[in-house]
Amino acid sequence: MLPRHHPAAARHRSRPEPPHLAELADQRWILGCRKSADQLVHYADLAHVALRISCTATDYDFAQSLVLAGIGIALIPEIGLTRHPGLVALPLAALSPRRHLGLALSRRRRGPAARLAEELAARLAGQAQARAEPAA
Repeated sequence: MLPRHHPAAARHRSRPEPPHLAELADQRWILGCRKSADQLVHYADLAHVALRISCTATDYDFAQSLVLAGIGIALIPEIGLTRHPGLVALPLAALSPRRHLGLALSRRRRGPAARLAEELAARLAGQAQARAEPAA
């Protein structure tokens, strides 16, 4: 999440490829919840980037307020994004952080809830696969 006037947001408007974390290495970062913070730190380690942490926010709305105030930029999951005219949400390129979810079902009890869970998991996996495939 970046302020709309941020140079990386302007670059994204002129070339739609998502930025690499290395392009944002000199920025101050606002860490979110522990899981998002851990993902960002892990991603930074993989990209050999030393993060400059300015603060931590446990609430995504508050983190976005800090971004809007110019305190730093933040990694916020898509589900936590709030539309604001002064903010721009950009995906990170290449080694994008990912969450892995598992589904454990009993083999003996195969009721409607289990079938629904399997269908939902298959649908979500299909959507994730479609996002991961490059556009033709």
